[in-house]
Amino acid sequence: MPLVGIIAKKRDIQAIKKELAEYEVEIIHLNKEAFKNMKNIIFKDLIILEDINLQEAEYSYMEEIISKAEYLILNSDIDFGVLKYIKLKKPIKTITFGFNPKSTITISSVKEDKILVCLQRNIENGDKEIIETQEKEIEITKDSNKKIYNKLVVFILKELHNL
Repeated sequence: MPLVGIIAKKRDIQAIKKELAEYEVEIIHLNKEAFKNMKNIIFKDLIILEDINLQEAEYSYMEEIISKAEYLILNSDIDFGVLKYIKLKKPIKTITFGFNPKSTITISSVKEDKILVCLQRNIENGDKEIIETQEKEIEITKDSNKKIYNKLVVFILKELHNL
């Protein structure tokens, strides 16, 4: 069961958890209060959906958490100030997503009932299998079309962990 740390608004995390309820995946909300307590936990994935303001000591805790994760998954449509202060000692597999045309996973089009996403670079999943470049449709509902990023996070987790 993958352990996933996520920096996002509570309602976004709840929506993601709801969509993944039938799968074996544990999602932990990371906020500035949690970093010190979570620094010794090894997350399979660390997802950053929003920027977070930290104190100097908290940056070192976040640095430890990121350096132990297998994947760093970032919303590329946001300028993350927090990442400017993180100095990783080793490379980490990074997946970016969003409307940005240089993202690993790009939103190609948005319609009322679906979005078309494009995986622009091969990525290796948790079973060491290669997920090749491709386009996929993701169904959305009227109330979820405002939360397209949540849908992308769910899509990425399903692809990475064969859910």
